[in-house]
Amino acid sequence: MVKKLLCGAIAIVLFVVFSSINILPAFSQTQIPEWIRIGVFYADTYKKSSPVDSVKIEAKGSLFLAISDDKNFITIADTQKNSLTVSKDVYKKNGQEGSNYHVAVGRYISYKTAENSLKSFSSFKDAFVGFVNGGYSILIGCFDNINDAKELVSKLSGATIYSSETMVLVKDDSGKILFGFDGQNTKFLMLIPQKQNGIERIKIGDRWFRGRTEFKRIKGSDMTVINVTKLEEYLYGVIRMEIDPLWPMEAVKAFAVIARTYAVRNLGKHQSIGFDLCPTDHCQVYGGAVDGTYGEKQAIAAVDSTRGEIITYKGNPIDAVYFSSTGGIPTEDSENVWRYPVEYLRSVDNSKEAKNSKSSWLFQFTKDEIKNMLKKRNIDIGDILDVQAVEYTKAGRVLRLKIIGTKGEYECQKEATRLLFGLYSQAYTIATDADVAVVDSNGKVKKVRISGQKILFEDGSVKKAVVAGQKQNFEETEKLLPQTAESVYLSIYDEVYQSEDVGGFETEGQTYSQHYIDVVNPEGSIDKVPLVPTTYTFNGKGWGHGVGMSQWGAKGLAESGYNYKQIIKHYYTGVEIEKG
Repeated sequence: MVKKLLCGAIAIVLFVVFSSINILPAFSQTQIPEWIRIGVFYADTYKKSSPVDSVKIEAKGSLFLAISDDKNFITIADTQKNSLTVSKDVYKKNGQEGSNYHVAVGRYISYKTAENSLKSFSSFKDAFVGFVNGGYSILIGCFDNINDAKELVSKLSGATIYSSETMVLVKDDSGKILFGFDGQNTKFLMLIPQKQNGIERIKIGDRWFRGRTEFKRIKGSDMTVINVTKLEEYLYGVIRMEIDPLWPMEAVKAFAVIARTYAVRNLGKHQSIGFDLCPTDHCQVYGGAVDGTYGEKQAIAAVDSTRGEIITYKGNPIDAVYFSSTGGIPTEDSENVWRYPVEYLRSVDNSKEAKNSKSSWLFQFTKDEIKNMLKKRNIDIGDILDVQAVEYTKAGRVLRLKIIGTKGEYECQKEATRLLFGLYSQAYTIATDADVAVVDSNGKVKKVRISGQKILFEDGSVKKAVVAGQKQNFEETEKLLPQTAESVYLSIYDEVYQSEDVGGFETEGQTYSQHYIDVVNPEGSIDKVPLVPTTYTFNGKGWGHGVGMSQWGAKGLAESGYNYKQIIKHYYTGVEIEKG
């Protein structure tokens, strides 16, 4: 029995955007937050980031210590340092890692009172203020042996041992501990840079950002590091990464409104790991501060001139999805890429799209490469016999893709038809080295796979190329090729003949790649064509899922005289642009 598989497992991850359309209250300006949290170092399923055990933080002026609870924050001290390192509180010994032991003394109502009391412990070079158990204490030492900590406890009145798998340490450039923080998953350490010209700028690792830095460490883990920034300033850093900010201003402004809408609609997308959005194409690509970078002034101007504007449909912020280009073909209906139809995500004309490097493209794979790509996804249908685009959308994208093998078939649909082979888009045709030019009964020349077709040999016999099990052969069907609608002449010279050096087609031990025939071309030359394709060429257009706004399309419309609101309403059907 032929085995037929479906590739829902590939597509289901991307369907999640539309698997549940949120019913939101009517839009109001209160839905636009002033601040937004963007992950910088975090646990990422897609392996584009990971938590860190230590990170250097810098600023042009002083760095201030603060404590946040994700809704509010309170500044507790000026470190008077412009360079600090935050690390998880652990010791590493003999290849092992564990939480440090500290000796805790006293209980203070504020950082300031604890800092004043720290002077009484000046004989301990490793004493520092710590926020533990919801308040402030003096912490002494970082012991990897609890017995050493107990020895010190015995010498200090009222001292206890403190150790935690959620604690982080703040150190200066000399390695001295300035502050210990353990918010126990409800409060979080924040570093706030002193403003320069009214703007907060902070360097996290090797990249500058606007805003602050927040640190979250769940029990036993490394640290998640987050940029807490103003929404509008976040958009500055999105524009320069997602499009060219030197494009026509109306296109850049259109994208600013779309990026703002996307951010508002998707707030909390990564809430389970402590922030709103990631800085990758899983959400929106975010490059941090734009100061002094390419297109800085244009990016800021586009955001500022559209400040607070959101795209809505029936009073609710839309899911403002966008992509790079279509190659000039129409955009796509949402249900032909993801799961559900969305009223404002309809296929629209994109013929004015500006030319770009992905207007057309080509991928070529051998049958063995395709077999190996499938195996990496735990799909085994044997040797590859054919890859067929069996259904297209009205806009010209592959809706269903079928792969035929010696052990069964595999079929996938919608966006999975591009993700399976890492193609740029769903808009492609497939050609193989087993395709030949034929003339059909209407006199029209077209390309067909030679396998399964009727073949006219030079002796006048008509045979059909077939593949059965592990054997390929020509079955004689009739002596003369009748002129019926289903008959096909191979080659436009109506002549195809068996190569003399092929050998017996009935030899079961032969591999598919050994089976070739000779085909006469229009100019009289002869091609050696495999009975089963050995290479597959995907000729495509565009880059991305094809739903919503085409970025290169927006550029083309702007160059044609459209303003940013007209561009937005062209790509999103029936929407409004609202400002609180």
